[in-house]
Amino acid sequence: MSREQFLTLHDVTCSYGSAAILRDINLSVGRGEFVALLGSSGCGKTTLLRVLAGFVKPSAGEVRVDDRIVTDEPPNKRCMALVFQSYALWPHMTVAQNIGMASS
Repeated sequence: MSREQFLTLHDVTCSYGSAAILRDINLSVGRGEFVALLGSSGCGKTTLLRVLAGFVKPSAGEVRVDDRIVTDEPPNKRCMALVFQSYALWPHMTVAQNIGMASS
C-alpha cells in the first residue's frame, strides 16, 4: 500500500558562507506520519526546521508540500508552523494558545 506524500525534501543543501550545514538531504514524510529529528548540538536540526518553515532558503535542492514546490515561497504561504524552544514561548499561554499564535 502506498502512502500519500505530505512533505518531500530532494537534495536539500544549506550553507552559511563556506560552511555546508545540510548536505544533499532527502526525506519524504507521508500524511499523518510523525518524524523526530535527533542529533548532537550543531548538527543541523534547527537549520532543517527553518528550511522547512521557509525562514531559511536552501542553497540547493527542493522542498515540496502536498506535491507543490515551496522552496522559494515565504513562510506564510507554506501552511505549516514552527514553534521554537521554550524561551521563545509565551509563558502565560497554554500550549494550544502558543501554537495558535504561531499559525495565525
